[in-house]
Amino acid sequence: AHSIAEEFNGRAVPLEEITQCLAAADIVVSCTASSFPILGKGAVEEALKKRKHRPMFMVDIAVPRDIEPQVAELPDVYLYTIDDLQNVIDENIQSREDAARKAERIVDVCSQDYINRVKALSGVDTLKAYREHLNHLQQQELAKALQQLQNGADPEQILKRFARDFTNKVMHQPSVQIKKAASEERHELLAWTKSLFGLDGEDP
Repeated sequence: AHSIAEEFNGRAVPLEEITQCLAAADIVVSCTASSFPILGKGAVEEALKKRKHRPMFMVDIAVPRDIEPQVAELPDVYLYTIDDLQNVIDENIQSREDAARKAERIVDVCSQDYINRVKALSGVDTLKAYREHLNHLQQQELAKALQQLQNGADPEQILKRFARDFTNKVMHQPSVQIKKAASEERHELLAWTKSLFGLDGEDP
């Protein structure tokens, strides 16, 4: 014990001298194989008087305990036992488990968001093709309307005809497919079409 203590600028004393050395200790860590307490309330109380009631931090990790439980009643002593340490461990484990569950929820939300974005990207090509198709129909009808204006036709009639013809061309292919779905009783496709065009809440 002396040789080890000297390596760390400390000193070793026999158990019989513990009570005399106790007043000099700010921190006491106790772990022996003793079957009865080594430090009682009286000895610690006396040490506190010599310390002029400067606080003392005590950790008893022995089983059975080395320090009497009554020592914890002293106002200037902070006594922690193996049970307290186990409670701290349990709290830390619970805290980590809670953090893990929160992390799992974050991962679930973010991964689902990423999956949704990837799925949305798969529809970009379809949207692009549909927009190009509408632009093509628009340019066709616009060219006809401009030609009619140059020929001196009534502008109001040209605008009305342009709106009607453009709408008819836009509606042609969807109309064909909706009629086909209805004849084949594909109700899920009809319901999806209403949702696509925002007709869910509208009156017939």
